[in-house]
Amino acid sequence: MDTRSLPDDSASFERLRLLAEQKNAALLRSEERYHKMVEEVEDYAILLLDPYGRIMNWNKGAEKIKGYKEAEIIGRNFRIFYRPEDQKRQIPEKLIQQARTAGKAIHEGWRVRKDGTTFWGSVVLTALHDDYNNIIGFSKVTRDLTERKVSEDKIKQYTKELEAQNRDLQQFAYAAAHDMKEPLRKVQFYTSALLEGIGARLPAKEKTYLERTVDAAHRMQGLIEDLLTYTRISGEVPAFENVALTPLVAEVISHHQETIASVHAIIDMAPLPVVPGISFQLRQLFDNLIGNALKYYHTQKTPHIIIRSTSDDNKHIITVQDNGIGFEPQNCEKIFELFERLHGRESYPGTGIGLALCQRIVQNHQGTISASGQVGEGATFTITLPETTME
Repeated sequence: MDTRSLPDDSASFERLRLLAEQKNAALLRSEERYHKMVEEVEDYAILLLDPYGRIMNWNKGAEKIKGYKEAEIIGRNFRIFYRPEDQKRQIPEKLIQQARTAGKAIHEGWRVRKDGTTFWGSVVLTALHDDYNNIIGFSKVTRDLTERKVSEDKIKQYTKELEAQNRDLQQFAYAAAHDMKEPLRKVQFYTSALLEGIGARLPAKEKTYLERTVDAAHRMQGLIEDLLTYTRISGEVPAFENVALTPLVAEVISHHQETIASVHAIIDMAPLPVVPGISFQLRQLFDNLIGNALKYYHTQKTPHIIIRSTSDDNKHIITVQDNGIGFEPQNCEKIFELFERLHGRESYPGTGIGLALCQRIVQNHQGTISASGQVGEGATFTITLPETTME
């Protein structure tokens, strides 16, 4: 038709009609592409449900995940995908109701395929509305997450077994260490008695052997006591309470007063925070750190220990710094390993359990501990503890 011969109103009408046809055609093409895209998706089961939960359409992903052909499933209620026990608990109905009232329902659980096997499905159910906000149906998107679920369950099982093995190991270590105390006391008693009784009459070589036996027994006693402390700290965690660190650390310092005086050490402690924790464990933590700083002092310097605290990002950051003999920077993690010693037993006594014990205590308090140092320059231990105190 030649629109140039039409009146102006007729020409305008024809232009509008053509424009509407073009828009409708574009909309149809867009809808076709959308439906084609939904139909071809294979990793997700995408369904359209009517307001009562009956299945209205079915894509390739639904066929792949659930096993039904489209002709077998259209018109059936989506309850068919749920196990009998879940149907009895009315989980499908509850999800529909939740989507109806809240607009969306999200759920994960076991679902049933056509062949009776199950898979772990993650479901999003969304209510669909008309122009008057009436619910006209629901979209349902399901993803098969069975591999993830199986992996998570295996990790949980391994964790459970590992925790049980750790408890058994701790109990064994505690029992073994405890049982060794009595025969060790007898070794100490008899060797000390021999040394005091006939030690002066023994040849020098035999006397040296006996003295070494007494020294080894004393070291073994220290190791047993440290092992007992470590297993006790590693066991069940008591209830937390608010612990004021300033008086607690002051008490620890007073217990080291004799050593402090003998090496002329200076201890500079700023006010410390109140933290949620276990009092006796925190006392053990600072006792070990201060004891180490006093033990590994530099003979050519006046020992100086600085204890400071700051707060950042809801955490207390506490540092214990000394100017002692220090250690190689590459050993900053190694020193926390059980029985690890960076210095010879002849010069510095100990069992190598102290810093491992410190790490376990800090872990019990949901915190962290790290170390830094330089040989001849000293060491710094940095502890972070949660800031929140108990009401």
